[in-house]
Order: sequence, then C-alpha cells, then structure tokens
Amino acid sequence: MTKHLLAGVAAVILTAGVASAQSYPPVPPPPPYSPPPAPVAPPAPVPGSSTSTTTKVAPTPDGGYRASTIKKRLDPYGNEVTRKDVYREGVGGSSETHTKTETDPFGGTTTRSTSTTTTPR
Repeated sequence: MTKHLLAGVAAVILTAGVASAQSYPPVPPPPPYSPPPAPVAPPAPVPGSSTSTTTKVAPTPDGGYRASTIKKRLDPYGNEVTRKDVYREGVGGSSETHTKTETDPFGGTTTRSTSTTTTPR
C-alpha cells in the first residue's frame, strides 16, 4: 500500500515539474511606429453657452488701475453676442465703459456703448 502511495506522489511531483518546465512562444515584436492621431477640433458652441476672459492690469505709478472683462456667448438664435466692460481709476478720476456687440446671421453687427466718467473733487 505504501509503495502505491509513494508511486502516486512521485508521479504527481514529476508531472507538475514537467508542466512547470513548459516553454511558451516568444512575445511578438511591437507594431511599427504610427504617429499620434490628429487633434480634434473643439465642438461648436451651443446657443446659450458663454466664455469669459478677465484681465486686471497692475496698479499704475499714480495708484490707479485698469480692469476689463470680455464675455462672448451665443444667443438662443445662434448669433454671437460680445460684452466688454472696462473700468479705469486713477488720479484724474474713474470711468466705466460697457459695450455690447451683436452679430446677426448675415454678418451685420449692432454695437451699443455706455460710458460713465467721474472726476475727483
């Protein structure tokens, strides 16, 4: 009985050793270099969406500053609307200018502007 048991254990060990010694085929070489895909253009703007850029200029030597904000968006009809707000302040006073430009589908534009100036007392 012990002989059969030892013979079975030896057979299992030898089989496991042969199985672990199997060789595998070599790894295939990598594919030739291909350039990265071309960049994709950003999607078209959606009516009602907007972008905004704000710029604040460093203080001037006289203690004033200038700040401007430009906002571009599409109205519900797909027309571009640009709003520009400029604020200036300095020794000579301060001013605010608000400009709104609307572009129609035929390439025409309408611009409205308001300006307020304050002088020091």
